[in-house]
Amino acid sequence: MKRKLKLNSLFVKILCVVVVGVICVSISVGYITINMSRRIFTDNYKESQKKIFDQVNDEIYDFHSEIVKNINAINSHRAFRSYFSEENLSAKDLSIDIYELKKQMKELMNSNKYDMSVLIVGINGRTYLNSDELLTMGGEELLGLDSIKSSLENNKAITYKYLEKGITSSSKNDAVIVISKALNLQDEKPYGVINFIIKEKNFQKFYDYFTVKINDIVLLDENNLVISSNKKSNIGQVQLDFKDTINELIENKRLNKSYENNRNTIFIQRLPYCNLTICGTVDNNKALEKMYDVKGIAFICTLITLGVLVGIFLIVREMTRPLYLLTEKMSKVKNGNFNEYIEVSGPEEIKELSSTYNYMIKDINKYVNELMKVQKEKRKAEINALQMQINPHYIYNTLSSIKWLIWQGSKEKSISAIDAFINMIRNTISKTDEFVTIEEEIENLKNYVLINNIRYGDRIKVEYFIMPDCYEYLIPKLILQPFIENSFFHAFPSEEEGEIQIFIKEIDEDKVKIEIFDNGIGIDEENIDRIMKGNEEKNRYFSGIGINNVDSRIKLIYGNDYGINIKSKLNSGTTITIVIPKGK
Repeated sequence: MKRKLKLNSLFVKILCVVVVGVICVSISVGYITINMSRRIFTDNYKESQKKIFDQVNDEIYDFHSEIVKNINAINSHRAFRSYFSEENLSAKDLSIDIYELKKQMKELMNSNKYDMSVLIVGINGRTYLNSDELLTMGGEELLGLDSIKSSLENNKAITYKYLEKGITSSSKNDAVIVISKALNLQDEKPYGVINFIIKEKNFQKFYDYFTVKINDIVLLDENNLVISSNKKSNIGQVQLDFKDTINELIENKRLNKSYENNRNTIFIQRLPYCNLTICGTVDNNKALEKMYDVKGIAFICTLITLGVLVGIFLIVREMTRPLYLLTEKMSKVKNGNFNEYIEVSGPEEIKELSSTYNYMIKDINKYVNELMKVQKEKRKAEINALQMQINPHYIYNTLSSIKWLIWQGSKEKSISAIDAFINMIRNTISKTDEFVTIEEEIENLKNYVLINNIRYGDRIKVEYFIMPDCYEYLIPKLILQPFIENSFFHAFPSEEEGEIQIFIKEIDEDKVKIEIFDNGIGIDEENIDRIMKGNEEKNRYFSGIGINNVDSRIKLIYGNDYGINIKSKLNSGTTITIVIPKGK
């Protein structure tokens, strides 16, 4: 029979959330559509700005072409070469040269549409300024300017240099751009430098129609120095923001590139004919603000989103409250508490889940109790079995050794051996406790070592280094003796002398670390693996308790995070490490 759909069911509530989600998706689609239209606008706007930027390039090219035309006209005129290269002209020839060069300069400047001055400085120290202005420095001082020196050094190049203050009476308080070119004789030897001086604010007219509120432009020389910009703070400063892109264009022999960074569109145009680079920046966000009320749209979308989130929160909170309670109970079960039952409430599906959980906890609790009882009996049986594993042959040899000591008259050694053997038998067989203190375990080891030293001599020394705070901690019974036994009879097989050292200390706040070190022959990796798997040969000595048996006991008592670690190297000794929790 079909179950009747209830308003309180999980299905209905999820359906409501899905409906709200669909509404949100609809809003998102609308938002994406707006963004797409904004993108189209941005692309079109960038294209229009690119055309304007190209026009700026054309303006500067026309200006430079005019400069080149004037330079060629002046350089080819006899009067200029004569006036600036000849040292000892007669008064008549000097007057003729001055008249002709003024006449030529006037013809050139009449066709010049740019507001600039022309200054010629000769190697002979003579100067000529085309206007009625006065120079602020003499010929020798002018020859020391960087722009003129640079032109003389590279007499074929036209250089653009920025000066913070001009060198004429009308421009001495203004920043200027000086365009310089060496004037050469037929043998290419320079006889002077022609300088076109234009105020920086007048130079901005070449690109001022590009630099609206959302656009910026900088004109860089070959050293990335800003010689002109609509931002006054940039002028005269080295700007490295575009250095990598400019180098890339030079390496690839390209003239221009446009790209986008975080919020700007960048246009870069190289002007190789004058060693300059134009860099334009368009702020995309400010451009879009003119088309869209971005803040208003964002505010409305935020309100809608908050409303949806509140609705989803209220529904999901009501729906998942029983699940949170169930999760809390289950987390306690994970920590070993099997008595955490949950109240059956909430939607139908949660009620069913809670009932199943309670039934499962009841069964698990029953099973765990039975399992713990079985494990407890198993461990008790195991320790009893360990206590019964004393090899009769070992007892016979020990008693025979004591008898031999008595026959020799070694009364004190005999008594010590008998006492040690009695204590060892009592601690091993008589006590049925699963745990002993570290002090008791060490004492038992000392008795075992004493008997072996009496039987086989003092060739193997055993040293104990136990921190005082560790003596009262409890450890599983008989977990150290198998390693001492292994060191005695396997680490020194050819009657060599050696040492066994036992270190016990606290680590962290809740653990005890036990290390057993010997300087014997060591164990190769293959044998270590075989020992840990429980395949070591049965020895014929004291207990026959295998190392794998000890490792299994530790894991059984404390969990798989604890156990034995063996590190060894042939002919370099062996170190056994045991880490167990503190217990008192």
